[in-house]
Amino acid sequence: MKQAEKENDYGITPVDEAPLCEKVADYYQTAARTTMARLFTRYLDKIEMTPFELLHSHKNLKRMLNVDAMAPSAVDKIASLHARVSTEDARKRKDIIYQAVDRISQRAREVDSKELPDLKDSTLDELLRRIDARYTDAEERSYLTNVAFVRTTINWTGWLGKLTELVPMAKSQKDERARAMVDEMLADIFMAKTIIKDVIGVSKHMGDALMRILDLLEGKCKPTKFAVDELVVLLNQLFAADMLPRAKSVLFDRLEHDLAGAGRLTNSEDVADDKEFFDTMVARLVTDRGIIGGRAIASGLTDRWARLTNVGGAMGRKRAIEGVRDKLVSGKRKFIYLLAMYDPKADAATNALIENQVRDLAGQLNTIQKIAPEARTEKTRLQEVAAIQRLVLGSELPSRLRDPASAKFDDLVSEYIISQGVIERLDDKELSFRERATRLVTFCASGVLTVGRATTIARDTIVSYLRRKDFISEFLGDIPEAADKEKAIKEFYGLLAKTGFDLKI
Repeated sequence: MKQAEKENDYGITPVDEAPLCEKVADYYQTAARTTMARLFTRYLDKIEMTPFELLHSHKNLKRMLNVDAMAPSAVDKIASLHARVSTEDARKRKDIIYQAVDRISQRAREVDSKELPDLKDSTLDELLRRIDARYTDAEERSYLTNVAFVRTTINWTGWLGKLTELVPMAKSQKDERARAMVDEMLADIFMAKTIIKDVIGVSKHMGDALMRILDLLEGKCKPTKFAVDELVVLLNQLFAADMLPRAKSVLFDRLEHDLAGAGRLTNSEDVADDKEFFDTMVARLVTDRGIIGGRAIASGLTDRWARLTNVGGAMGRKRAIEGVRDKLVSGKRKFIYLLAMYDPKADAATNALIENQVRDLAGQLNTIQKIAPEARTEKTRLQEVAAIQRLVLGSELPSRLRDPASAKFDDLVSEYIISQGVIERLDDKELSFRERATRLVTFCASGVLTVGRATTIARDTIVSYLRRKDFISEFLGDIPEAADKEKAIKEFYGLLAKTGFDLKI
């Protein structure tokens, strides 16, 4: 039998990292508040209040700071984390944090009795206008607006009560600052343990819940039993329009955390069912456009695969990365995943592991066909290789690996173009001069060429056309009408400009 939890057990929840706040203003930012929400999750879930509200309400902040040893324990934990990543020892970091807490509390106390516009029966837009008219300093206006905002939100009952008021405001307010304030508050609320499930309704299992949260972030979540339908509809619209970037980031963090966590993806006792569902998640999250949720989700998938296969340590990490990579259907997606996993700020051993995998993968993909085995056309195959090269060139890989890998893909495309006579086939002498020139330029504009030799080969052929003495007359030779000639040459030069050619050549 499970022992009942103490009703007022407000011990902190351990965290593995925390932003290094150098200024008092940093403690009000999303990253710091997210850490607070994790540390004080038991307390905040009990009183259903956000870090944003606590920081701007002296009465509630004071009450929290007086709860047993909760705040001192949190300061000790954060100071220790900071000491690991800074040159200062933990004792000095504790002093700095306590000084910041005192300043935050003092400022909240000083403004507590200040008369401010009331949000009740008004709008955030109007609240901002009224405070703008009374105060000149931008930072002071922002703080006072937050205080006035919080004086109303702390009276909204419970997480769902706050969401019911806030979500429509995110859509109705015109002032960008007002929408940002709502977004900040929503970001804090979505840190609460159960709130997102209370909104979207019952899910079959954790994996299904994660997929439905992803649906919400993409604006296509369908409410299920016990969902708050009107909130789901509005959140779908707001996330699809990217109007809640901070709240979206928090939910992606939750996805990453749950992916990496110990909870089962399905309700089955058979781990094979979890592995099958994991494959579905990989196919959904790793796309040709990138990994939905970026590096955090890539890391979450890797951690989940390590759990599913019961591997650990450095060798386990290597096997997990290889395991996720090998589930991806194309060379492009494999590179998208590996490059997302590479973090210049990570430890040298982890980065070396990923660098070796990138190097090995580039070595294995030594033909156009191996890079894009499922591509049905020559154009698609070349586009796939060019896309991989762009990924490599735009990555955070060190130049000692990035440049050779990029050159390798350029060599593949160049050799293919030459060996297969691609340019010669496009420059078919049976076609009119205009058709041949247009085909060549369209080919260059279609994203099939890698940067380097391949681009130079195609470019040289096009430049030779443009430098022909009678280029214009030859290009328009089969068009009888003057208006049609003018249209054709404008379209051609527009295509040239799109391809990046200097029209003065």
